[in-house]
Amino acid sequence: MTSKYLVRFYFRTLLLGMIITALVSMVTEYENVTRYLFAGQFGEFLAGLIWFLGYGLLIATVSQVAFFIYLFIHPLGMGLFRKLWPYIQLLLVIYAVFDLFYVRFYRFGKEAGEVIDYIWIPIIVVIAGFIVAWWKDREARGTQVFIPSLFYMVFMTSIALIPFLNVEDTSWIYRSIFTLVAVNAFQLIMLPKYIEASEQEKRERGRVTKAERNEEKRKAMAQRDERQNKKKLVRLK
Repeated sequence: MTSKYLVRFYFRTLLLGMIITALVSMVTEYENVTRYLFAGQFGEFLAGLIWFLGYGLLIATVSQVAFFIYLFIHPLGMGLFRKLWPYIQLLLVIYAVFDLFYVRFYRFGKEAGEVIDYIWIPIIVVIAGFIVAWWKDREARGTQVFIPSLFYMVFMTSIALIPFLNVEDTSWIYRSIFTLVAVNAFQLIMLPKYIEASEQEKRERGRVTKAERNEEKRKAMAQRDERQNKKKLVRLK
C-alpha cells in the first residue's frame, strides 16, 4: 500500500472512532453533557464533546495498535503451527470470551451475584465477531478467512478492552466496547479495499515497486526452471 492510502486509512479509522465515541457518549452521558445542548449552554456542551472526541481518538489508536499486532501474529502463527493454527485460534477465542465475563464479574459482581449485568459484554463481542467474520469470509471468495476474522474480532477486541473492564462505571464500557467493535470491523473489512485501490493507482501510473519486480523475477525463474525440466525429460526419452 502506498503512503497516500495508508495515511487515508489511518485517519479515517481515527475519525470513525471519534464519531462513534461521541455519539454513544452523548446518549450515555445525557445528564452530564448532552442536556446542556438543549438548555442552550453551548460552552459546557462543547467542553464535554471535545473530551468525548479525545477519548474516541484514544480508543481508535488502541484499536489500530491491536490491528497491526494481529497482522504480525497471524502469519507468525501460520508459520509456527501450520495446520494447528486454526484450532489454536478457536481455543484463544473461547478463552477470551470467558475472560471478558470473568474479569468484571470477579472484580465487581461476585458479591452481588447479578450475572446478567456482566455477561452482556462477551455476548456483544461474540455476536459482532460472528457477523463480521461471516461478512469477511463472504467477500474473500476462494479463501477461508472466517476463523482468522473471528479470532481478530473476538480475541484482539478482548485484549484491547482489558484496561477499560477494570472500571466499574458502565458508561466507560459502553463508549469503549461499541467504538472498538466498530473500528475493528472497519479495519478488517476495509484494508483489502485500500490495498486494491493503491495497487490500481500504481498500475495506472505505470509505477512498479521493488516487491513487484522481485515477484516478476521469481515468476521468470520459475518459468525458466520449468522449461529446463521439460528439456531434460525430452532428452531422457
